[in-house]
Amino acid sequence: MRRRLLPLACALLAAALPAGCGRERTPDVILVTLDTTRSDHLGVYGYRRPITPSIDRFARDSVTYRRAWSTAPWTLPAHASIFTGKRPGSHGADQGLARDHGSLGSATSPEFLAALLPHELPEQETTLAELLDAQGYESGAFVGGPYLLPEFGLLQGYRHRDTDLPRDAKRRADELADRAIAWLETIPRERPVNLLVNFFDPHAPYAPPAGYDDLPGAKTPIRVTDVDVMRGAALSEKQRAASVDRYDGEIRFMDFHLGRLLAALERLGRYDGAIIVLVGDHGELFGEHGLMEHGQALYEELIRVPLIVHFPHAHDAGRFEDRTVSTIDLLPLVAAELGLALPAGVEGVPVGEREVAHAECSRGAWFVARYGDDFDRDLQAVVRWPWKLILSDRGVVEAYRLDEDPAEAINRRDAPEAASLLQALEAERATLAPRDRRSRPAEITPEVQARLRALGYLP
Repeated sequence: MRRRLLPLACALLAAALPAGCGRERTPDVILVTLDTTRSDHLGVYGYRRPITPSIDRFARDSVTYRRAWSTAPWTLPAHASIFTGKRPGSHGADQGLARDHGSLGSATSPEFLAALLPHELPEQETTLAELLDAQGYESGAFVGGPYLLPEFGLLQGYRHRDTDLPRDAKRRADELADRAIAWLETIPRERPVNLLVNFFDPHAPYAPPAGYDDLPGAKTPIRVTDVDVMRGAALSEKQRAASVDRYDGEIRFMDFHLGRLLAALERLGRYDGAIIVLVGDHGELFGEHGLMEHGQALYEELIRVPLIVHFPHAHDAGRFEDRTVSTIDLLPLVAAELGLALPAGVEGVPVGEREVAHAECSRGAWFVARYGDDFDRDLQAVVRWPWKLILSDRGVVEAYRLDEDPAEAINRRDAPEAASLLQALEAERATLAPRDRRSRPAEITPEVQARLRALGYLP
């Protein structure tokens, strides 16, 4: 009898102990989004320039997903997919859709200006933060760029919202890390936290801070614009190298302050037992495919993203995962680790169960006006490794074999695999929920408009 009672007594004693004193704590959930960060510019993904020591060190404690794709090539829909586990065609947070407005008229017409405004994430959508809020998590969001401001609906579920952006709309990594660490230090150790940090540094215009501007071309003036290049201007190797050096300097600056954040988590006892997700929302183009920056295409430089996940107590530390993953799979991944039920309509699946990754790029009034009629199209992409297909609603088909042609230089649209991918794309599109007509243009203040204008997102 005494032996039978001992396990029960131990269980009762463990339940009575404070968190951290012999009882497993509820895992903290730390989500770090690396805006505009290409996976092939990180050491753990093979980049030879040593600019990401903190991320590379973190990867040794974590699982690195080498075949991860975003759902979209720009911030708002990509983040909405991470937070909801749904694709843009389902959650509705996306471009102001030119096709919804008929003839847009001149760039100063009310119809055109209305079409420019992105659609916010509908309040009826359920985010990861809302799931965790219902479980009693202390939540804080620290925002580096304008599309995560509250007006766009992405911060649903975060009780503490630090969104104090400067006028140029790029809040630096040092300030973000300072504020996130200061907030963490105010939370009692026994309270689980849900922390979002949205690093925004490697985003045009590239201007690495002093001390991080020592790469060869990091101080070279950039005299060619994205508009010039996409309208056919030649991009010299010197200008391309200068853009990359400036971009890499900003990544190095972000990496240093991400390292400070990770060190603070360790110091506060919130690292080892936490679920920590580092994920890119999209990448960036530096002249590849005759394009610059992001938002207008579905090539690998834009939608192949870094994804590194630290599981509690470094489970599977140092492992590389080569199964296909979409960023909509992150909500199911975290929910499974915590034993939470998924909200209705989630399109993400457990890692290992995904056959194809899907991405989309809707025509937007601003892109059409800025870059020309070549961008007046919707794009869909589907990846079934090693093949990828991109389909325009104008009927243009591109097919690539990524293991042999990672730069997507050889269009194999006549290959038998292309026809199979078209069928896969149709099947994938058939699973999309209807676009939520509750989604509406965001109601943004003149101050937010000014911040979007500073980044070239509004005229």
